[in-house]
Amino acid sequence: MKALKGGIGFFTQIPVSGDLDSFESLRRNLWILPIIGLTSGVLMAIPSFFTSVLGIGFVSVIFYILVEGINHIDGLTDFGDAIFANKKFEALKDTKLGSGGAIFIVFYIVALSFSFQNLKSNIVYAMVLSQVCAKVAMLILLTTTKPLWDGLAKTMMEFASKRDLVVGILLAVLIFNLSILVNSKFLLVFISSILLAVLYRQYVIKKFGGVNGDMIGALNCIVFAFSNLMFLILV
Repeated sequence: MKALKGGIGFFTQIPVSGDLDSFESLRRNLWILPIIGLTSGVLMAIPSFFTSVLGIGFVSVIFYILVEGINHIDGLTDFGDAIFANKKFEALKDTKLGSGGAIFIVFYIVALSFSFQNLKSNIVYAMVLSQVCAKVAMLILLTTTKPLWDGLAKTMMEFASKRDLVVGILLAVLIFNLSILVNSKFLLVFISSILLAVLYRQYVIKKFGGVNGDMIGALNCIVFAFSNLMFLILV
């Protein structure tokens, strides 16, 4: 339970009293990430159900930000700046918002708003399971790559192991196996999100040689938006 508490306190804006023991437990039990995604997804989805019923599903973007915060979005903007910059490493460390980051965040918010507005009755499943997908994607990076430099990513990856990845994926598979009782196509969303995470991993390793916290946060956003769009297309 300490790892779950630490993960909720670290990866979301949910008001739990965090402490060093909980954070340390999280670092040593990264397999808990899919459960953190499940928890945050449920908290986003409950109010989103009502906005969907009222025909204003796009408002759910607000609930998403209230639960997850803007740390991952900030990572997305920094990664976007680095993609378009000549000096990619400097762009990752630059705190100013550039044109690349602005483009990424605009597309991200538009994609989420469009998805939430059109998912209708599937919005609850989509938000919950897309959060699970996003956290599994983060787990893939944390357990199979190396940090670019001393920082938050290196701190989180210190005790990361293949065991964390295997257990985390098994948990996610269990969650999705339960969800296919509702619709068998849900599993396709999970598979496609894993493929996207693997492609992203290959790209950042080729271009940067490793990952930092911004890249991990950016992948969370990319997979979350992608998975919601896949729900809209496939389900």
